Amino acid sequence: MNSTRVIYIENDSALRQFLQESMSRISDLEVIGTYADGISALNRAVVKKADVALIDFGLDTDGLNGIELGIALREINEYIGIVIYSQFNVRKMVNRVPPAMRNGWSFFEKSGEMSGNDYAKILKETAVGKGNWEEFFPVVSEGGEGEINLYYALSSRQRSIISLLAQGISVQEISVRLDLTYSYVRKELSRAYDTLLPDAKEGDDLKTLAILKYLQLMKTLS
Repeated sequence: MNSTRVIYIENDSALRQFLQESMSRISDLEVIGTYADGISALNRAVVKKADVALIDFGLDTDGLNGIELGIALREINEYIGIVIYSQFNVRKMVNRVPPAMRNGWSFFEKSGEMSGNDYAKILKETAVGKGNWEEFFPVVSEGGEGEINLYYALSSRQRSIISLLAQGISVQEISVRLDLTYSYVRKELSRAYDTLLPDAKEGDDLKTLAILKYLQLMKTLS
């Protein structure tokens, strides 16, 4: 029987070591990479081999959150399953995942009562596309639908680029990290600016305004 290949991203070193050891004891799970932050996890060679990623939603407050990282991983490996866990309520988190990408996403809240076998079951089911996202699909609050529609008007690629840009990462570095050409990233940013800032005026600082708008959308979806 083939093992389910897992990458695990968690910034709490003690928890990361504990769960890594727990998962390593499951005969049909193979942990092929563990990382303390989202940027380190964007290892194309490892991501392309993985069947599923287990990701802490919080991660580093100065880096990608779990949802953003999951989207970025899907840009590298369109078949990888994404499992998000968090100490916070996960019910609204599915709202942040593009509708076309939700297949193969699972969400659950951290619990000290879960065993390695519990994690293994979720990981293996998600790896084959049996995510539980529909169980947490939220009701859109009145007044928030327009912002959510604007968020989804951006492509997943554009969201990944804007998210990295918001962290102060240069366009050149983004192109390297996402394995895209510099000119392609610039074109995607231009399209994202048009989407986020339809009423922009000549002389506006599009980069700053687009980042602020994107962060506002993320707060709406949280």
